[in-house]
Amino acid sequence: MSFSARKIALMGVLIALAIALKLPILSIPNVELLTFVIFSAGFLLGMVEGLAVGVIAMSIYTTLIAPYGIPPLPIAAAQILSMGLVGFSGGLARRLSPVVLTRSASAPSLLFSLILVGFGFFLTLIYDLLTNLAVAFVMGQFWPVMVAAIPFALLHLASNLIIFSILSPLLLRLSRSKM
Repeated sequence: MSFSARKIALMGVLIALAIALKLPILSIPNVELLTFVIFSAGFLLGMVEGLAVGVIAMSIYTTLIAPYGIPPLPIAAAQILSMGLVGFSGGLARRLSPVVLTRSASAPSLLFSLILVGFGFFLTLIYDLLTNLAVAFVMGQFWPVMVAAIPFALLHLASNLIIFSILSPLLLRLSRSKM
């Protein structure tokens, strides 16, 4: 598979955007736009491209920018794998939607926006589960870590539900336009 220069440039812009939008809100735990941007990369560019954007963006963030330093390998791997899955899933969502996206009626768009919100919810749940399992593995304490992670996971789920709810209609509109 080969990528055009245009597609590589778009991937680079989305990687930079994902990281740049994470930085201003670092002080708010588990609230981030990174997941939505990476999902959008897959939705707009394709599954493989979304996977690449997710892996590269999270690799850069985790190894160079994360405020707590480089995490242990199992945690970094869980973060990178999860964001790769987010990008891939964005492309999968786009592939599952050709009929909905070609219609201009608002009802299918609303329905599909809700489907995208569902994607955001489940992908956030998977991310939190995998990363918290990795933390539990590193610390050697399963239940204390998993129980302590619940409020943070709930905040992450709630914030991504809000972010996906607000931005999914914009993503659908953007996907209909000529990029």
